[in-house]
Amino acid sequence: MMRFGHRVYKNGDHRARILEVGARELCAAAGQDQWTEIAEIVARLMIEEKGIHPNLDWPAARAYYAMGLPIETFTPTFVASRVAGWSAHIIEQHEDNRLIRPSSDYIGPAPRSLG
Repeated sequence: MMRFGHRVYKNGDHRARILEVGARELCAAAGQDQWTEIAEIVARLMIEEKGIHPNLDWPAARAYYAMGLPIETFTPTFVASRVAGWSAHIIEQHEDNRLIRPSSDYIGPAPRSLG
C-alpha cells in the first residue's frame, strides 16, 4: 500500500513519527481532525495485520492537504523537497566514484505529451 513500508526503516520511519506531530497539529488547526482519526486507524491496522509501518509520505499527505495544497501538487512538492539531497548524492558519487544508492531502470510506458 502506498505510503507504507520503507526499504531501510523496516521497524518504522523515524521521520514519519516526527512529521506525524506536525500533521496532527495542521489538521486540528484546519478543523480536519477526521483525517487524523482515519490515519491512526489505518496505520494501526497496517502494523497489526501486515507488519508494515507508515513512511514519511503518510503524515506528509495529511499535512499538505491541511495546508490547502491541491492534491495534484503533492508529488511535485515532495520532489522539490528532495532535489537538494538527490543532487548531493550525485555530486558525492561522481567525486568518490562510488555508488551511494543502486541505480534503477524505468520499464514503464514511454513518456507522453502533457499538452
